[in-house]
Amino acid sequence: MLIAVDPGTDKFGWSITTDSGDLLLSGVSVLDDLEAWASAVLVGDFTFLRERAIERFNTEDSNVFPNFVIVGSGTGSAACVKRLVSAGLRVEQVPEGYSSERGRALYWQIHPPRGLRWLIPGGLLVPPRSVDDLAAWSLVLRRLGREDPARIRRKD
Repeated sequence: MLIAVDPGTDKFGWSITTDSGDLLLSGVSVLDDLEAWASAVLVGDFTFLRERAIERFNTEDSNVFPNFVIVGSGTGSAACVKRLVSAGLRVEQVPEGYSSERGRALYWQIHPPRGLRWLIPGGLLVPPRSVDDLAAWSLVLRRLGREDPARIRRKD
């Protein structure tokens, strides 16, 4: 299992994937909840994380989490890394470039446009929600060398 955080200035996106990068859970939380989220990761509180998830795929409770969190190295990362380390997590930073754009592309892979929306070029489509969680998923995929959208899948 791999866990990633896409830090921002007022919120953070997070994702939990299989070791091969298939999405299990993801969510967006306010930055004030970072320590509570980190505590849940440290103790393996899968229920806490599932209750706060936006995307949920066939997951079974697990209390076996990795001993590190992947964190994007962009906006807001220094303060976020400091707080995660203070909470007891080990952090591995990865380049965050274009993670928001990749998060948008991942959104449309999970939720393909329907109706006339499928006629709109993908670059012009705007997801109806924040995709910071999927940007975090893209960090896992980047770390695994799976950035090719044709190779991306969720865990169903």
